[in-house]
Amino acid sequence: MKVFICSLQIEISQIISDHLSNKGNLCFTFSSQQDLSDAIHSMTKMPDLLILDYLLYNHELFNLNQYMDLLNIKVPVIFYNDPCLVRSTRSEHWLTELELLHSNFIQTDFSDFKPILSDLEELIESKEFKPYISLLQEPKPLPRHFIKDQYTLQYLKENSDDCIYQFLERSHIPNNLFYLLSVLQKNKEIELTLKDIVEIYKKDGHKITEESLKVHISNLKKQIRNDKKCSFLIINDEGYYRFVRYKV
Repeated sequence: MKVFICSLQIEISQIISDHLSNKGNLCFTFSSQQDLSDAIHSMTKMPDLLILDYLLYNHELFNLNQYMDLLNIKVPVIFYNDPCLVRSTRSEHWLTELELLHSNFIQTDFSDFKPILSDLEELIESKEFKPYISLLQEPKPLPRHFIKDQYTLQYLKENSDDCIYQFLERSHIPNNLFYLLSVLQKNKEIELTLKDIVEIYKKDGHKITEESLKVHISNLKKQIRNDKKCSFLIINDEGYYRFVRYKV
């Protein structure tokens, strides 16, 4: 098939092109709507398929299918990073869109598109590639304690995980201390004994003794005390350790 690919992420469109070209398709990439539009208007024989970035335009303000129909441009269109699937798989979603949106003005058997749609889905859904595509990143799971409190922007800011990374940038603490800090922060709703922390280390493939852990905690608390912009503490309450965030 002859395929035009247009994305705001130039590298993404090139990788899609390479992948589909290796499957026997003839692919051309474009980095802007204008370049794509100029190419289509200058052609007498249209491409078989347009593969577009969902972020090329605002879908509430502009209807691409109506616009193409108005100009009598009869080319099937899919969005490789469509965030709102209507079927259980991406390829089935694309095929459904083609059949619903284009069958009225394009006389073709859309089942012929199944191989290229499957090949595209294979790439888009691959764990190696998917994280780099706009709109397809999985959201972080909402921490359980957020559900107990008000959903305010200020609350989310105060409880953001970013504080430990900002602390890392300021203090340049060694990796072993930052790992300890991240363990305490991830488990901030739980009071942890030294034994509990050692077990967490083991599950993560790390080895540490309780005596070494005491030294690490002492060094970490010293680094925290020395940082004037720090907004958290490591509290020891009768052998139970907790990460506590506070306002600055």
